[in-house]
Amino acid sequence: MRMRHPLEGAGAALLLLLPYYCKFLLPSNLALFHHRLPVTHLIGGILADMLVYSIVATAFLVAVQSLPQPSQRILDALFVSLMLWTIVDFANLELIHLQYRIESWGQLWWQSAVVILLLSGVLAYLYPRVTLHAVHAVRLVIAGVAFSAVWIVPQLLHLALARQAGDNAAPAPLHLPAHGITNRRIVWILFDELSYHQAFDHTAPDIQLPNFDRIRSKSISFGNLRPAGFYTEKIIPSLFIGEQIDDIRSTVDGRLAYRNDSERRWIAYDQNATLFALARRNGWHTGIDGWFIPYCRTLAQVVDDCSWEPNLMPIEEFGASEEKSILANAALMPSRFLALFHKTATPEEAHIQIYRNIVAHAQTLIGNEQLQFIFLHIPVPHGPGIYDRRSHSLRPGGTYLDRLVLADETLGALMKEIQATRTAGQTTVIVSSDHSWRISLSRHTPVWSSEEERASGGNFDDRPVMLIHFPNQQTSRDVSAPFPEMLEHDMIEQMLLGKIVDSNGMDAFISRQGR
Repeated sequence: MRMRHPLEGAGAALLLLLPYYCKFLLPSNLALFHHRLPVTHLIGGILADMLVYSIVATAFLVAVQSLPQPSQRILDALFVSLMLWTIVDFANLELIHLQYRIESWGQLWWQSAVVILLLSGVLAYLYPRVTLHAVHAVRLVIAGVAFSAVWIVPQLLHLALARQAGDNAAPAPLHLPAHGITNRRIVWILFDELSYHQAFDHTAPDIQLPNFDRIRSKSISFGNLRPAGFYTEKIIPSLFIGEQIDDIRSTVDGRLAYRNDSERRWIAYDQNATLFALARRNGWHTGIDGWFIPYCRTLAQVVDDCSWEPNLMPIEEFGASEEKSILANAALMPSRFLALFHKTATPEEAHIQIYRNIVAHAQTLIGNEQLQFIFLHIPVPHGPGIYDRRSHSLRPGGTYLDRLVLADETLGALMKEIQATRTAGQTTVIVSSDHSWRISLSRHTPVWSSEEERASGGNFDDRPVMLIHFPNQQTSRDVSAPFPEMLEHDMIEQMLLGKIVDSNGMDAFISRQGR
């Protein structure tokens, strides 16, 4: 056995498993941040397969050397073609998550592998000299890939063995002040990627949004809200803490750190400086339901009832989970390559389940009248497509306008839950969004539709939504002057302190801002 064979075997294993471990290696650790912790069994399964794949690939390459030259040349070509194909497959998996996709790849997955392998075998037979040089060059690259294991394996081991706290730690004991504010309620409903332009200013002709229209007719609305950013994971933590966040990263145990343009050093995110900590100090019981951001880890000590839906790691899309053993997870990954039909849950199907889980728990939080400050992060009208507005059914597909209708119907369902509570007459409802419809992220992808092109006009209107409806408010007021989204934090802070309790108090707050 030559020294290069173990190197090629290790390189082959790293290439074959690249889709599973690449997310764990990001320097920012944001894949960990958006995922449930710990990840010990997930990474353990990957490492176990790395060892097995390396041994199998090395044994194959050694065995090939004992065959006659023509057979050896053809099998070497098949091996190299398989490695090149895995890179193409990995690229497509990444493009799917960015909504750039080869639409038929799911059906062509195994067929394309067979065709590539057959084609490489034929070329090796017909053009032996050219094949020999090509195979030699690619195998050198594969052997070179093996040296990356020097940092990949230790990094994965570090993450697998790190002491990672769970995401549902019990909050600190709640000590209500003698004169805590306990007779009022705030329900803050944030719709991800809801555009003021699309919802109110230039709603498409065939779109009806009765629930948004109804609450706007009885609210203070901000029609020229200046966004606090472009990305959810920066905007929402900024609003919670009242400080502009321009960049974020995570520790290996999923703790958030941030920095801004004025102070370039990294700062640990302090949950005790958030609105939820302020609420608890002033006698409010708090609840959160959302997705994408690990609320139950980031705000573990200041929230009484919390639920969140995380992102999935690529390995989980094929059936692995932290609840399964290392060996069970390791056994799942080879099945992907042995299966004739490559079938996994699509991003749309996963998003439908996320939506259902969040709405169900949101209704539970609203129904718990002991919770007085509730934040709900609803995953629509953010993509991917999950709704058909004509049949009013959840299913893969649909446009931003379909999801806009779904957001309206969701608001209607949540408002019905609020109105059914005994505290409805003391409840302030805030309807907002983190950012507007970011058409630049999907306009040049296959999922973009002519309907969306007409609705947007190809232009990005950056205004998010913010509506404030106070108890028993029957009139509306539109604030047309530019208004920073970051002031949303200050408004809610004043509400929690009892300094803004009705529309008159809000008018005074707005006047103090010179608007």
